[in-house]
Amino acid sequence: MKYLTLLALVIALGSACAPIAKSQDTTKNKGGGITGRITAANKAASGVLVTVSMSGDAFSGIGLTLKAVTDDEGRFRISNLPAGTYFVWPFVPAFVVAEATGVYPQGKSVVVEDGETAEDINFNLDRGAVITGKVADSAGRPVIDERIRILPVDSNLRRLVSSIYPSINDIRTDDRGIYRVFGLPAGKYKIAIGDKFGAFTSTRGRRFYPQTFYPDVTEEAKAKIIEVGDGAEVTSVDITVARSMTGFAASGRFIDAENDQPVANITFGLSIIVDGRPSGLMPASFASASNGAFRIDNLPPGRYAVSILPGSGTGYYGESPAFDIGDSDVTDLEAKIHRGAMISGNVIVEGNQDPVVWAKLASARLEVIMSTEGSNISTISYGDLNPDGSFQIGPFQAGTATIRMGSPNRNAAPEFATLGIDLNGVDKSQGLKLAAGDNITGLRIVAGYGTGTIRGSIRVEGGTLPAGANTTATLSRSGSTVVIFYARVDARGRFVFDHVPSGNYDVAVFAYLDNRQVKGRQPVVASDGVATDVSVTLNLAPGP
Repeated sequence: MKYLTLLALVIALGSACAPIAKSQDTTKNKGGGITGRITAANKAASGVLVTVSMSGDAFSGIGLTLKAVTDDEGRFRISNLPAGTYFVWPFVPAFVVAEATGVYPQGKSVVVEDGETAEDINFNLDRGAVITGKVADSAGRPVIDERIRILPVDSNLRRLVSSIYPSINDIRTDDRGIYRVFGLPAGKYKIAIGDKFGAFTSTRGRRFYPQTFYPDVTEEAKAKIIEVGDGAEVTSVDITVARSMTGFAASGRFIDAENDQPVANITFGLSIIVDGRPSGLMPASFASASNGAFRIDNLPPGRYAVSILPGSGTGYYGESPAFDIGDSDVTDLEAKIHRGAMISGNVIVEGNQDPVVWAKLASARLEVIMSTEGSNISTISYGDLNPDGSFQIGPFQAGTATIRMGSPNRNAAPEFATLGIDLNGVDKSQGLKLAAGDNITGLRIVAGYGTGTIRGSIRVEGGTLPAGANTTATLSRSGSTVVIFYARVDARGRFVFDHVPSGNYDVAVFAYLDNRQVKGRQPVVASDGVATDVSVTLNLAPGP
């Protein structure tokens, strides 16, 4: 059992909402803490390094980082934490969190109140399964430093595998062509080399291979399923692949859709289209020539579009018609691109003229999520506010813009709530439709500022909520469908909304089970400087 003393554990705590506080004087808050126990194979895992990051990403190197080591009984303690909602998760190479369900990452949300220690945040680790084999080309030569694709058959298993860090999507063959995938949850898998996104690397000069599944088939439907149990190892999952391929070129020119003139020296990217929808995007990696001409070399067979995102700094957006790369170059593509839309307006703080509050407003920012019909790719961008609350943001592509108040600090929730958005008296809280070249003026964003706190808990009836179930809470004004705040419900069934303006609200809790959603709702009244408790009932009993 020597491995128990060599485990490296990283616990990342990402703030999902701002610190719980009954006043804005956070310097008087008492520090909280989190304690728990780490076991492996149900035995204490001693000497485990525990890293606590306030950044929400333990591997980013940003934000507060604390460290502790588990004792002989596998226990850890993290102290002096500001009140807030954290995310706690372990990462141990070759091990799987036993109770993990697939919510990224493998771990638990934890609400820590002022001066409170959240106890029994425990994790049991199981040794993961292993799949290993060798990849060679048709001449018997080892295929070196190529990515192996691990394809879980079950959708729930796919979610769980995608939550493992570091990503098993970066498993590569060694100098002998041998690969070894470890730390897998038990289940059924397919193994492949090559994929539909080879252009991400081939256009930068890297070789690529045709997509090939075990055992040596190019159609996924014919791939053999490999089943592994807890801690089991399956060997000799070998693949023979055709020799590396040579790609082809796509060329054309960019045309301004307004005046039919070439657009010179513009940066652009490449969209990869799978099953009729853009499914992968290479951002601004190329540039057009002085006459608007463009060319991309070494494209694998597939369907693509040359594209420009509004955030590329060009002022344009758009893409070419979709084109297919087969066994020859594609030429004479014409990409008609558009000027991006701009939005300007003002943020007003409802019922508050306090100069201190307005000074805080100047440091807030706007978050804009753009979605386009027919695409499953959304983009998010940010805009600053002027001291008087005015703003001008853009350019944006045609589509629907969802706008909300944001925070300049990635570790904290916004201090201002988005209460409503209107344009010339018409409600736009659910989204603002934009056309190419639009110049939208007079958009009014109503923000709320408050010092209230809502502390929530859930009560489960009609069954037992599965461990690790994805459960979230939302806060809306009574009678409104506009969600003001979101929070993740923690492992103990608790959640917190902070910076809540005074008023009447509805708290809704959603639990996402395997094939259905369960919802509970409860009204609550918030007051400045007051922490209000609310309990929401979730009835898990199946409906009629």
